[in-house]
Amino acid sequence: MSSRLWLYFALFLLLVGLLTRQGVFMAVGSLVIVSGGLARLWSRLSLERVGYERTFNETRAFVGETIEVGLHVVNRKLLPVPWVEVNDEFPQGLPLEGVLLSPALDSNFGYLTNMTSMLWYERVGWRYRLQCRARGYYQVGPAQLRSGDVFGLFTRERHDSHVDHLVVYPRVVPLDQLGLPDRRPFGEIKGGERIFEDPSRFLGLRDYRPSDPLKRIDWKATARRQALQVRVFDPTVATHIMVLLNICTFEAPLQGYDPVLLERAITVAASIAKYAFDERCAVGLLANASIPESDQPLRILPGRDPAQLTHILEALAMVMPAAELSMEKLLDREGHRLPFGSTLVVVTALVNPPLLAALTKLREAGHAVALLSVADEAMEPKIEGITTYKVGQFISSLGRELR
Repeated sequence: MSSRLWLYFALFLLLVGLLTRQGVFMAVGSLVIVSGGLARLWSRLSLERVGYERTFNETRAFVGETIEVGLHVVNRKLLPVPWVEVNDEFPQGLPLEGVLLSPALDSNFGYLTNMTSMLWYERVGWRYRLQCRARGYYQVGPAQLRSGDVFGLFTRERHDSHVDHLVVYPRVVPLDQLGLPDRRPFGEIKGGERIFEDPSRFLGLRDYRPSDPLKRIDWKATARRQALQVRVFDPTVATHIMVLLNICTFEAPLQGYDPVLLERAITVAASIAKYAFDERCAVGLLANASIPESDQPLRILPGRDPAQLTHILEALAMVMPAAELSMEKLLDREGHRLPFGSTLVVVTALVNPPLLAALTKLREAGHAVALLSVADEAMEPKIEGITTYKVGQFISSLGRELR
C-alpha cells in the first residue's frame, strides 16, 4: 500500500487543482504522475538484461594458498542502471582479505555487498583474494541483486541461483616431518614382473644384447671396457599402498569429534598418498567417512593413473566429520576387496583393541600393515608383524594452524 501513496497524493493534487482551477496544483499533480510512472517503469526494467558472474584464477588450491576471485556485473541494455546492489554469499571458512562479511542466516556463510551504477552496456567489476586457511569443499553463492529507479521510489530484486564450488586440498608434508623414513618406510615386494624402471635404483652393468634399447648404453663404461655395456636397474616392484583413514577420534560417536585430531589424520593420509604417488606405486584410499551428497564409505581403488593423486586429495578435502561406521567394522566388510599382498597404511587418532584385532586379521591374510597414530597419548603395545609409528608429536605444532 505504501508504494501507491505517491499516486494517491498526485491524484489528490490534480483533483484539488481541477476543483479550484489552480494551475500549480494541476501541474504538480501531473508532474508527479508522469515522474512516478517513469520511475516505476525504470524500476521494472532496471534488472532486465543485467548479468552477474564470478571468475576464479583457480578452483582448487592447497591450505595456505590464496584464490583470486573477480566479481562482475554487466548492463546489456541501452537503459542506464542508476544503482544496483549485489549481495553474494561467501563461506566463512574462506575469509576475504580486508573484507568483513555481513551475517547470513547460515552461520557458515556471510554476505559480501557491492553497490555501483552503470551506464548503457557498461561492465563493472571488483577483485578480491580468498585465503585458503582450512581444507574443505566450499560453495560460493547464490547472489541477490537489487536495483530500482533513479529516485529510489521503487525497488526490484532478483535471485541469482548460480553457485560455484572451490576445493581446498589438505596440507601435504614430507615424510621426514612426520618422523618417518623418507625412503620406503612401508617396505616393498622383491621380484615379480618389472612394471617400471627407476633410474635412481642402479644395480650394475652387463654386456649389450641386440634387444636392449640404445638409451641404456653406458658410453663411459663402453669406452673403458672396449665393449658395449648397458645399465641394469633393480627389478623391484613396489607394493600397492592402500591408505586407510579412520576419522573417529572418540570411542563413542555421541561424543562428537576432535577437529585438531581429525585434521591431523587427514594431513597424514594426504602426505602418505603423495609419497606413494611420487614413488610410482599403485595408491588407493579407504575411509569410514562421508563426502557431500553421498552416504557410502569413501573408497578409491589403487591405481597409477596420473590423476590418481588429484582424486585422492579431492576426496580428502571433502571428508565430513561424521563417521559412517567404526574402522574395524569397515575393515571386516571391505577387507576381502583389498588387493592381495598390498601394503595397508592405517592413519588413526583412536587405537583400541577392536581395531588392532582387525589389523591382525588383515596381516594374517597376507597384507603388510603399518599403523600411524596421530594422537598425543601413548600408543597401545606394539603387535608383532605390524609396523607402528607415533606421528602425533611431530605434527602437534600444526594444531592451531590446522584448526
